[in-house]
Amino acid sequence: MNSPELLSAHDRCSRAGFWSQSWEANRLHPNEVLRRAIDDGLQHDGPDPGQYAGDSVMTLASERGLDITGNKFECAMHHAALADIIVSAIRSGGPWARPEDRKVKSFTWVSGCFIEANGVRLRRVICVDRWSEERKLSEMHAWRTLGEQSTYGLPMTMTVVLIGQRREGRHSSPWSKGFLHPRSRNLRIAKRSGEKFDGNWIQCWREEQENISRDKWLDAMRADRILNYVLFDVEVPSIDPAFQSKIGQLASRKMEAMAGKEVPPPNISVCDWPSPCQFRNCCWEFSEPSEKTGFIQIA
Repeated sequence: MNSPELLSAHDRCSRAGFWSQSWEANRLHPNEVLRRAIDDGLQHDGPDPGQYAGDSVMTLASERGLDITGNKFECAMHHAALADIIVSAIRSGGPWARPEDRKVKSFTWVSGCFIEANGVRLRRVICVDRWSEERKLSEMHAWRTLGEQSTYGLPMTMTVVLIGQRREGRHSSPWSKGFLHPRSRNLRIAKRSGEKFDGNWIQCWREEQENISRDKWLDAMRADRILNYVLFDVEVPSIDPAFQSKIGQLASRKMEAMAGKEVPPPNISVCDWPSPCQFRNCCWEFSEPSEKTGFIQIA
């Protein structure tokens, strides 16, 4: 795990932060698979980064497994199609790059964001089910934003992707769900009037439409004026240098606290909310992460 993820885990539970330095659950949540696949696609130096992102989903799902109940193959196919089209919509030009690691007080900051080619702005991609002012503040104050900015002293662009809520392994959003005309089979994504399609229109999922290409789906999103609603940028200005120093000191103290040898006590009230902690079974079974309990050791 990189520095922002470790600090985020520590903020939620000191035990989660401590264990996250050495262990990671073998099976991954679909949202984590999607995040990693999008990162892979954005950094891929090849002719089709979207396809590469989709392939990354299938590789992770096959080699690591998905931490869900239900049909895992269908879930993987859905998220592969989602990663493919999101990367294709976001990326233009060459591969994206990470900022160089930087020494911060007593530890080395390993970035989880991207930096623009001119080196003057950080970039971050956020996939969410919905967007609000509360979520905006939460993301701006997260270590993945504030920590990165305090380390590199740069403004950031947060690219927000609305993927909709996940039900039965699928995210219901214009990226994934469309409607076919009952006779012509023309694809539509949304009515410009905001009304719903009547019962004669045929609901379809992108991963099931072999005859509709990714580019055709994106063209339909643009034609129905829905793309800018589910994909937009939020600009975050540079932070004050004095505040930047204090954030760096806070990060250093937290990383030093995680470097101890004694396992912190569990915080059982946050095991399942706002999302299930990967170590929740260890805490409730009074065990520690190991390969026998479904974890892999990380550097």
